[in-house]
Amino acid sequence: MKKTLLCLLLVLPIAHAERADGYQKTMIKARDTVSNLVTRVTTLTGNVEIRRGSLLIQAEHAVVTEDAQGYQHVVMSTQAGEPPVSFRQKRDGAGNVWMEGQARQVVYDDRTEIVDLTDQALARRTTDGVLSDEVTGEHIIYKSREEQYQVTQLPGSTATGDRRGVMVLHPTRKDPLIHPLNATAAQ
Repeated sequence: MKKTLLCLLLVLPIAHAERADGYQKTMIKARDTVSNLVTRVTTLTGNVEIRRGSLLIQAEHAVVTEDAQGYQHVVMSTQAGEPPVSFRQKRDGAGNVWMEGQARQVVYDDRTEIVDLTDQALARRTTDGVLSDEVTGEHIIYKSREEQYQVTQLPGSTATGDRRGVMVLHPTRKDPLIHPLNATAAQ
């Protein structure tokens, strides 16, 4: 039985991954690449960078699988002493909104637009370069289409201490004393 000690769901204003990203070419860079064109599986190691439109994923190790319909499933990981896997993607909608995150392992499913971050996971949304919200935990599932986070503890984890997920929501409204609605320039 999977024991979920913490589950947070946050529904954010609607803003999907840029629609154009799904139809862009995928650019993959890595130090070493082994690709099987029959099985459509590519294994990458060393400074891996995967780009498609505004989506950027970086890691030290990755496996990219493409299904018959052309959807990609990417598993990226890192080992002790290596930087965490990171991703960043612009969102459709008003403003300059970005989703970004990092973890020891990141799984991206192109078909479902779900990003699964495992082990020392962090996901955040920024608007015009300003942090809007941030979630940290052992395991984060970010559902891009629904704009939802799900934060849980890893089953069987040997981690000690406070294992709860943390969500920080930054206010969107402004203090009227600092930012008056009808402020005029001094004359």
